[in-house]
Amino acid sequence: MTNIKPLGNLVLVEKIEETEKKTASGLVLTAASLDRELSRGKIIAVGDGTRDIYGNVHPILVEIGDLVYFNDGNLTEITDDKDNKYYFISSTNIFGKVTNA
Repeated sequence: MTNIKPLGNLVLVEKIEETEKKTASGLVLTAASLDRELSRGKIIAVGDGTRDIYGNVHPILVEIGDLVYFNDGNLTEITDDKDNKYYFISSTNIFGKVTNA
């Protein structure tokens, strides 16, 4: 993996593939219905979350290893020393995670 730790509400994602048109359970995910492109990726690292005005931490609701669908519109790309590409994204740009239901 990598030794990069995102801060705040950021997560580090590795893209897996382009968005599928239909999930295994039959849910159709179209970019047109959301007015944006979606990508599928694996969570590599997670920040601590955001703090409210009282100093309470609100953790991010995804964990390392989760497969997620996220907005592909505002990515910050980084490359590690082994030329693996990862992307910093805000946790608010994650639309859902794949479950084993």
